[in-house]
Amino acid sequence: MTYIIDSNIFIEAQNTYYCFDICPGFWDFLSERFHSGELISIRNVYDEIANKDDVIFDWLRDRKHYFDSVDDENTQKNFAAIANYVQKEYSSRKPNNPNIASFLSVADPWLIAKAKTLSATLVTHEARAGNGSFKPKIPDICDKFGVATIRTNELLRNLQIKFIKEIKK
Repeated sequence: MTYIIDSNIFIEAQNTYYCFDICPGFWDFLSERFHSGELISIRNVYDEIANKDDVIFDWLRDRKHYFDSVDDENTQKNFAAIANYVQKEYSSRKPNNPNIASFLSVADPWLIAKAKTLSATLVTHEARAGNGSFKPKIPDICDKFGVATIRTNELLRNLQIKFIKEIKK
């Protein structure tokens, strides 16, 4: 099973429960599983995170080679189908919907396209907006295109990862 990682996984991990200084095991886990190929991400995610010169980018910089290109033919075709669907569906919900361009300009549709191409599960913290929403969300679009989504805790359970407390004396 391949899992493709959204940028919010890295950002929320550092900003909440898995800070580098509190839970280095989480970051070791990510490194090991990127190396084994179980986890991947895309260059678009790397570029989103690279816009901030912070501890997350410092960590990612040494792992840039794990962020795949989206230039392959199947990902491009999947992206086109996703873009067409989003434009048609969300403009019918709200004419001149600014959320369409916003969604299509970030890594989100590319993550879905790459996940579909690889039959991968997309790991994201984004929540469904549901039917009738004017704003495209990763899980809603994934549902339409048959791409599974999970959150970090489900990823850790699926891969049987546990972080054990270390007591320093």
